[in-house]
Amino acid sequence: MHILKSPKYSEDMTAGISLTGITKLNDGIFKTRHGGSKSVIWKPKGELLLKKNDLQEKERLAQLKPKRKKKVELTVEPIKPIRKKGKYQVNKKEVSHRIRNMVNQMKGEKKLYFWTITFPDNTTDDTAFILFNKWLTRCRRDLKLKSYIWVAERQDGKRLKDKSKAATNTIHFHIAIHQRMCVKKANKFMRACLFTCIDNKEIIYTREAAKNYNGVDIAKDRKTRKVINFALKNKGKSLSHYLTKYVTKNDSEFKHLAYHCSRDYSNLILNFRLTADELHSIYFDEYIDTTEPFVNEWITFYRWKKQPPDIVCKYLAFVNQVVINLVNKN
Repeated sequence: MHILKSPKYSEDMTAGISLTGITKLNDGIFKTRHGGSKSVIWKPKGELLLKKNDLQEKERLAQLKPKRKKKVELTVEPIKPIRKKGKYQVNKKEVSHRIRNMVNQMKGEKKLYFWTITFPDNTTDDTAFILFNKWLTRCRRDLKLKSYIWVAERQDGKRLKDKSKAATNTIHFHIAIHQRMCVKKANKFMRACLFTCIDNKEIIYTREAAKNYNGVDIAKDRKTRKVINFALKNKGKSLSHYLTKYVTKNDSEFKHLAYHCSRDYSNLILNFRLTADELHSIYFDEYIDTTEPFVNEWITFYRWKKQPPDIVCKYLAFVNQVVINLVNKN
């Protein structure tokens, strides 16, 4: 099935277009037309397919002769290096791009809500991750939560009024979803997770503290106390502000995953690539801010002045709608 036709070009692709701006390679080329998804590939015939379901690709790989392994004789038994525990950080650029593209591809009324899951001071990282994973599993099962992306963060002592709390460095989570959930049920599920972990002796926590837990909350307007839908056009600045505040300033390190998302978020196409002639023919010069570009020895990046052009939003929305439909069918 031909979903998208590959444009004809003879030059190398040197420009990348995303919802945040234009990236020009100073010395190099992009090898593929689209970027951002590891499981979706662009076929030469113009098809957009899922890698794991590409039978032709599997047949081609099966016909390849396996490479012979070279025999290496060792006179001394090698010493295995001690593997240090890894540290994970939030990929700020990726998270921001995935959220923006998820909102951009939505049909009809766009919705995006931000939730925060906090724990009492001195809750260990292991305990917090156990509780959060159990709670998220319960939400997927009982509240039919399908699409989400979450990030972990440590409480910044500089933002706290009580400086003594900075020493606890307690972890909490932010999760973005585009469906409404009941706050009371969300907190009830977390209390149930607390009781289960206490009974299984997985965490050190008192039952009295579990009964009083109320740490799952949704972002609301400070003045009206109404739930904020960050996907609305009049909340465009709020979305950028929220992403800047809670994602791009997150430099915390964790021994567990720092962020994760559902399948549809993970398969999103985040940008597309053009040749120099293609970029010039579209004429984006009036839309980009050339006063303060980001420049290093590899790239030059220009941000959009206000909002990305409609042609960019519509194209990425169309491609991602195709991708999500493919993901949901499998």
